[in-house]
Amino acid sequence: MSLSRILAVSMLCASPAVLADSLDVNLNNNAAQFQFNMSASDFIEGNSELHGGVLYNDTNNNFIDAGLLVKGGEDSDSAGVSLAVGAKGVLGVIHPAGLPNTTYTGSAIGVGGVLTLGLPTPTRVALVGEYFASPKIMSFADAERFNQFGARVEIEASPQASVYIGYREIGFGVKNGGSQTLDKGTIVGVVMSF
Repeated sequence: MSLSRILAVSMLCASPAVLADSLDVNLNNNAAQFQFNMSASDFIEGNSELHGGVLYNDTNNNFIDAGLLVKGGEDSDSAGVSLAVGAKGVLGVIHPAGLPNTTYTGSAIGVGGVLTLGLPTPTRVALVGEYFASPKIMSFADAERFNQFGARVEIEASPQASVYIGYREIGFGVKNGGSQTLDKGTIVGVVMSF
């Protein structure tokens, strides 16, 4: 692991994120993501959440995101359907395979949401899907568009922790570079609540 990766992870762990309502850590053989979530009810009336995170993978692609989700529907900790919609700012650095001296930097303001379907089981089981996108008008630097898709099955391991397995794909459309995938693949993760 390079010094810059160690420093980035250390700064995240030592930051005010210890006040976060939850910490989501997910990984696969090629990538790791750390996501912090906290209630925004101190700043915004209603059921809303601030989030921020960082992702890096073994091809030195990096991704930072931060945003706000406003929740509606059922409580996401119970059976039923809940929907959270919002926006987030993203920044990605892509080193395309096969082009060793090429780096694309993309940023965007993505809009989208997270849909959670809690199943009526004794132990909480939920199906979670998320999608965020940005058209050209809201994409900057080398980016012409942004897309993020994810789906997972989440199972409660304890009242303060859930484990999950899923799939994630993050990509940008870049000027003169077509579609570039920053990261994609199966992930396993844990969400720890504070």
